[in-house]
Amino acid sequence: MKLLYAVLVLVITGSATTTIYFTYYTTTFYTADVSQLENKVASLESEILNLKSSIDSNLKNAYDDGYSAGIAEQSSSSDAFSSNLSSSNTDAVSTITRTIGTVEESGYSTDCAVSMGGDGCYTPVTLSANVGDKIIMTNTDSTGVHSFTSGTVNGFTLSSDGTFDTGILMSGDSFEWTPTVSGEYPYYCMLHAWQVGTIIVN
Repeated sequence: MKLLYAVLVLVITGSATTTIYFTYYTTTFYTADVSQLENKVASLESEILNLKSSIDSNLKNAYDDGYSAGIAEQSSSSDAFSSNLSSSNTDAVSTITRTIGTVEESGYSTDCAVSMGGDGCYTPVTLSANVGDKIIMTNTDSTGVHSFTSGTVNGFTLSSDGTFDTGILMSGDSFEWTPTVSGEYPYYCMLHAWQVGTIIVN
């Protein structure tokens, strides 16, 4: 009887120890596993945010760089046109230098458009000059690229008349034109149809 009691106590004690050990091991393993999963989830969330930010930045850069990459050839041909135009006007006497610029952020918003109640997306929107004056057209908008293209806009239909065309000007780029014939020369930006201006040559 004593032997049976001793064996029974040993079995109960062994069973309790095994249960306690099993419970401890399972709890410890589960806690460590959950903690690792939580850390992994936090790490993945951080990576997702970084990827979103990187994608947004890359899209903006691709949009901005797309102009210079896609129109580099046109820009170089406009430089040649500018050079030819300047050499063809060497006979004209340049008496006064006049300047026209672009309004800041005029490529992103139509607020400056005269047709929308603004003061004009070129500054000045109407320039008076004389035959022989040197007119310098500069993209003074630090946020975008623009052109000064002679001609008219009807809605969103652009009609160049070929008198002058700066091609695409990056921010800070300039183009010179010296009128040899009096008249009214409307012009527009080939990328932003709401940007229009006029040069009146006396």
